Amino acid sequence: MNKQNSLITRYCLAVVVMLALLGPLAQNGRGSFVLHNDEQLTVNESHYSGVLYDRSRVFIVPGGDIYIRLTANDSSGVDISGGHVSDLYAYNYSVVDISGGDVGVLDAFDSSTVDISGGYVGHLWALGSNAVNLSGGSVSDLDADGSSVVDISGGSMDILDAGGSSTVNISGGYVSELKADGYSEVTFYGRDFRVGGGLTLDGDRVLGTGFLSGEWFDGTGWIMTITNNYPTATILAIPEPATLLLLGFGAVMLRKRRYYCS
Repeated sequence: MNKQNSLITRYCLAVVVMLALLGPLAQNGRGSFVLHNDEQLTVNESHYSGVLYDRSRVFIVPGGDIYIRLTANDSSGVDISGGHVSDLYAYNYSVVDISGGDVGVLDAFDSSTVDISGGYVGHLWALGSNAVNLSGGSVSDLDADGSSVVDISGGSMDILDAGGSSTVNISGGYVSELKADGYSEVTFYGRDFRVGGGLTLDGDRVLGTGFLSGEWFDGTGWIMTITNNYPTATILAIPEPATLLLLGFGAVMLRKRRYYCS
């Protein structure tokens, strides 16, 4: 009887310890999920992780939380309008659309597409032939590498590091610091460009490091610090089309005036 009681006591203690260990996990998440084909899932509570294949799609909404990793493969899609994703990996031809919420780290590979119109991304790394479009929201730092193409028309970014053979087009928003490395090409589309602190303009090309300021097409002023400008990289400041047309029209009128005066 004593031996039986001892076994029961040990079993009860083991159960108590197991519940103590699993209790926080049970409260913090519903485990992992894997989606295939055209499956769709709306995440409005905590999950450990998730993996997407084929044409599957996941919707992260307010209250949703992926606190380990979310991986998108093939032609799958990730829509984030709220909640939190700790680490997000986009492969192949997957598409990530962020309009709200926050993502700690987003790594884009292959030919994936990342569209950001709202929310917050801590670190975004684009490696491959990715397409990254920022029209709103905020990104702490973006590393563009490979042959990625980045279009910035709105939102804000603390640090933009363009490397490899990446192409970056900036026509709006706010970027605090620019680093141009490798064979990257960064083009600003605006007007009233001004340089300072060591920068010079050679035609449309920006040389050196220092401060670059100007206005976007809507008249919004901005200023940026260029801290890296490798000799193999290219930074261009292109006046808006309307400005070019006015300059062309002025040149024509000047030639006509000289013709009539002569």
